[in-house]
Amino acid sequence: MTPCEVLNRNMSKYVARHPKTGKPLNFEKEVDVETSLKPPESKWDGYELSIFELKELYEKILPLAVGEIQEYELEVDGKKILLNRVDGIKALPRLNNKNNDEIYDALILGLNDDLAENRMASLQILHICACRKPDGLWDILAELLDDDDANVRKTAINSLIASVPIFPSGCEVLLYIELRHELKYRRDGAWKALNELLKKWPEAVMNHLDVLSRDDDVDLRRRASKLLSNVANRKSAIAWDLVGWALQDEDDIVRDNASKAIRTVTHHEPRQALIFAEMALFDTFKPVRKRAVQALERLGASSRVNSLIIRGCRHSDLEIRMNCIKMLPRLMSEDELRDLSFELLNREKNTELKEILTEYSKDDQLEGNEIQKNKYLAPAEPLDPLEKELKKDVNIKIKEKKEES
Repeated sequence: MTPCEVLNRNMSKYVARHPKTGKPLNFEKEVDVETSLKPPESKWDGYELSIFELKELYEKILPLAVGEIQEYELEVDGKKILLNRVDGIKALPRLNNKNNDEIYDALILGLNDDLAENRMASLQILHICACRKPDGLWDILAELLDDDDANVRKTAINSLIASVPIFPSGCEVLLYIELRHELKYRRDGAWKALNELLKKWPEAVMNHLDVLSRDDDVDLRRRASKLLSNVANRKSAIAWDLVGWALQDEDDIVRDNASKAIRTVTHHEPRQALIFAEMALFDTFKPVRKRAVQALERLGASSRVNSLIIRGCRHSDLEIRMNCIKMLPRLMSEDELRDLSFELLNREKNTELKEILTEYSKDDQLEGNEIQKNKYLAPAEPLDPLEKELKKDVNIKIKEKKEES
């Protein structure tokens, strides 16, 4: 067993709580959160340590982390490992729970240290140590996102990405600010954090999207609409509201992204998907209309679907008319199809569609070929036993006369 495996036993676990209900995770069946967090890699990972060496290392981690000693040489299997303050900071999460206060103090010192490498090492373990004591850590993280050193700023963004899925409420304000930051790399980092949050706490993400979907900045609305397909796979009235609002947005790209969620909704809530398809079928943007037709094809026959498809047969867009007209035979009886085809032919100008409608309007019983007409002929009535006997006698007499001649 490696020291990493041995020492990880002593790490405390964050009691994950649902951001909406506040209940511990084990009461929320639909949410899965990783509560076992691994410390960052350090120089002595992978070495086998004896009990004596582990005890010796434990005693040196805190002094190393706070700078009481500058270096410590550990000998393992005849190999010497030189550990410095960065290694001590990275090892803090491996200490026992009884050291929580000392770990917190050492982390605060590291986050405020003059050397960039110590601040970076502290940021790498911030989300792990925060599971034990988070007091004031998010304020410090906010400051380090504006650090003078570019590497520290980059590490701070990664720390935010790691922290958001574990502390959705603690990082809520910080994430709100970063999602709208004027610097692209800061915005990109925050949106990556939001995507990670979506995997663990969809409810918390929907709270952010609720605000973002009404922002004046079209870039924010576009980014938010890209997440709607993942949000819409949950049976949630909030998720459906978000999709509905986005389908009515003034921006084509926002509506296009929202229309991709319609297919997701058809799997678990066909009635809601039909409402979205009805909104999108007559959209001014062609890709949105196309996805509405695809959704209608998946939804199958119903009076409301039929009515919507018939409306689509009169749409100004040729592709919409084409798709809807091709669906008609699956929805109607032959008589209904002929009646509608005659009506549509009077206003249709496209040659290909006119040929299709003309074919639909034909009555095979009157205008079809021999095989088609024969399908509608009634079968001959069966002969009764007496007629069969008479016919048999007639055939015998005819046969005898032929033989005599």
